[in-house]
Amino acid sequence: MKRLPDELVDQVRQATDIVELISERVELKKQGNRYSGLCPFHSEKSPSFSVSPDKGMYYCFGCGAGGNAITFVMETEGMSFPEAVVKLADRTDIKLPEFERSDQTESTPDQEKKYRMREAHRIVADLYHEVMLQTAAGDAGREYLEQRGIQESAMREFKLGYAPDQDRFTVDSLARRNFDLDEMVEAGLISIGRDGDYRDRFNGRVVFPISDRDGTIVGFSGRSIDGRDPKYVNTAETPLFNKSELLFGFAQARGAMRKNKQVVLVEGNLDVVRVAQAGIPYTVASLGTALTPVHAQNLGRIVDEVIVCYDGDKAGRAATLKALRLLEDVAVDCSVIRLPDGEDPDSFIGAQSEETFLRVIEQERISSLEFKSFYFRQGKNLRLEGERVRYIETMLEEIGRTANPLLRDIYLGKLAEEFHLSKESLLSQVKPLQLQQAKPKQERRQETQVVTSSPQDRTFSNWKRAERFLLAYMIRSEEVGLEVRDQLGVAFNDPAHQLIAGKLYEFYGTNTPADPDRFLTMLHEASLQRIVADLEFMLMPEYDPDLLSHYIRAVQNERQRRTLDEEKSQLSQQTDIRAQAELMQAIIERKRRLKDR
Repeated sequence: MKRLPDELVDQVRQATDIVELISERVELKKQGNRYSGLCPFHSEKSPSFSVSPDKGMYYCFGCGAGGNAITFVMETEGMSFPEAVVKLADRTDIKLPEFERSDQTESTPDQEKKYRMREAHRIVADLYHEVMLQTAAGDAGREYLEQRGIQESAMREFKLGYAPDQDRFTVDSLARRNFDLDEMVEAGLISIGRDGDYRDRFNGRVVFPISDRDGTIVGFSGRSIDGRDPKYVNTAETPLFNKSELLFGFAQARGAMRKNKQVVLVEGNLDVVRVAQAGIPYTVASLGTALTPVHAQNLGRIVDEVIVCYDGDKAGRAATLKALRLLEDVAVDCSVIRLPDGEDPDSFIGAQSEETFLRVIEQERISSLEFKSFYFRQGKNLRLEGERVRYIETMLEEIGRTANPLLRDIYLGKLAEEFHLSKESLLSQVKPLQLQQAKPKQERRQETQVVTSSPQDRTFSNWKRAERFLLAYMIRSEEVGLEVRDQLGVAFNDPAHQLIAGKLYEFYGTNTPADPDRFLTMLHEASLQRIVADLEFMLMPEYDPDLLSHYIRAVQNERQRRTLDEEKSQLSQQTDIRAQAELMQAIIERKRRLKDR
């Protein structure tokens, strides 16, 4: 294997649309030639996170996080540099040669462990998939899925598999590949039995691989096919797997979600596969748990409408209500498919047909408020005044939550007509906070202004401010960089600035023109990358040679002052009279030079 060439790293970086990449995690709004949003690296209410497609970089004016597409993947996915490059290459369909990860950059122990876990998940998913489709040992799993109406094309699309009904098939497969079995237990791929031996975790089950948003397999859900308990065995929380953030089918559905601006939200893995197979590829499910705020935020960044199609039983209706409230908090439009009692999408398609289900999705979905009206009427006798008042109060609360002003108006009118009340009196009961929350997504976005303070507005001493401006000019211009090299070299006072200057001279020494994005990529150290991103987003005065000289003198003066302080300290400790005299003379001369500047 060989080191990944810098030219290919540049190709991957340049081919990646940084706005598209970041918008999968951050809701971005265009402001001039940049995009802004809430920072994914710290909690904030007003957006201070800025993305520049021209620079190919991002920067947070609040917490100082900054970098380019590669560093964003490294920071958000916990990946090493080469892993992030490979992931972006896959995303942009760029073919990369095999390369030594250790040659490209050093990785932390945690990054190395996550890399091994991801690799193990990939291998195990391939094994289970091959077993089901290619071997007699997988007949039981394949036949079960076929009986459930799953076609081979869907099995391949979702990489469904079967874990052989053996205690050590996965254990031995991983051991042969020299994986540390204790680490594989931590990864959730195998378990330890009561006797202390390593054992397979999903044996005898149809296996659904679970991917993160970029398609990397990070866990599994194994379904019993012979009546054994429990019905499902799922990956527990691991360094890679957090079910409150992951959605089954997200990686497969992402493109269609972006294109259609819609997503169908179901409860089960089989529901996802069956609905996608029916012709709705923008279908996802939460992982054995109710929808979470993180799920809602992730969907809200991509789509404008969520169609909730949960099971038609009492638990499914309660889960639908909870999901609607979470989704309304991120200002997406919601609609609901009400399935018959006891039905889920998989069973409905099996009992009816794919065509019937598609017609229901297209023609029979109801608004979130219509569903809530149905839900809150259940078990109530609205002829009784007390129950009627409680129903009206509940519906007013829900009306205040909706993001659609037209629906809000329609349902206020319906309530007023049904219960012989004035629409104005009902409107007065909707809390102002709810109405604010219920404003349309675009309107709410426009009300939120990006933080406009720039890095140079912060409090820096004169010398540090001068060093920052020097580096900012140097990063933007090779000519300025070489001029500062000739006059100042690496004699910056801040150690980080010294490192950046040295790296920049090395960068220009290869006859590479100024390219801040590329320069940031070669730094590797996150702390230095943040500084470079900060400098790139600084508001700079127009370049002036006299101003450059002023900054250089400020840096040199600080260095002289530091040397002067050291000499004074030495003088106070010196006992030899001759040495004291020499130090005194040097101090006087240094003070004179400082004064002349």
